[in-house]
Amino acid sequence: MSWKIYERKTPKTKFTLFIGIPDVGLVGPISASFLIKTLKLETLALLDSEMMPPLLLFHNSEPTFPVRIHGNDDICILISEVAIPVKAMYPLAKMIIEWAMEKGAEKIVTLSGIPVPNRLELQTPRVYVTASKKEYAEELARNGVQPLKEGFMSGMHALILKEAYIKDFPAIALLSESYFNYPDPGAAASIINALNTLFGLNIDVTPLREQEEEIRVKLRELMKRTLETMRQAGKEYEYTLPAMYA
Repeated sequence: MSWKIYERKTPKTKFTLFIGIPDVGLVGPISASFLIKTLKLETLALLDSEMMPPLLLFHNSEPTFPVRIHGNDDICILISEVAIPVKAMYPLAKMIIEWAMEKGAEKIVTLSGIPVPNRLELQTPRVYVTASKKEYAEELARNGVQPLKEGFMSGMHALILKEAYIKDFPAIALLSESYFNYPDPGAAASIINALNTLFGLNIDVTPLREQEEEIRVKLRELMKRTLETMRQAGKEYEYTLPAMYA
């Protein structure tokens, strides 16, 4: 069982590949969707696998796949509008790294959340960075993003960093403080503000904040299905510290 990629257009070299896959607080797909719409990115590729649910999506009456890559000359964004089953995560992570290396990407940046128990009290969630190599995270930390010094990652984002580590490819994870089991547009806004600082995107997050309640309502079903996948992927480990540091 494997993944197939159907390319419509080949991206130019030296681009950054951002990843927005359903996970904690749906921070990844909310951020990715907002970036795609704001930057008006075109569809570059469609991804599919026999391990995924038999679904076809329609946007503005046009059929499309739930897992896609959008992009322009400098940025590519892989987004999934459905939860990725655990059995499909491993081959997808391998394919993402292989595709990025083949197409000449400079780096991969995964966008996700990190669950915190006091999220309700946070007006502006903080963003943390970790990476497939310590020096990648340290470089971003010098630009004001806090490094994640101890803890676990699990699920799709962990597999991408693990595969990148094996292949010696630059991969970074940006993690915004988030609700665990509620769609969190506020955490996504913090991620995009971090991208503005780190990658010079200059994107106004005001529309995202103004649509928070509407986004939560629309994404309730995706969050429900994602929770089951997260439980299978061991996301509860992210609340704990590694034993050797306890």
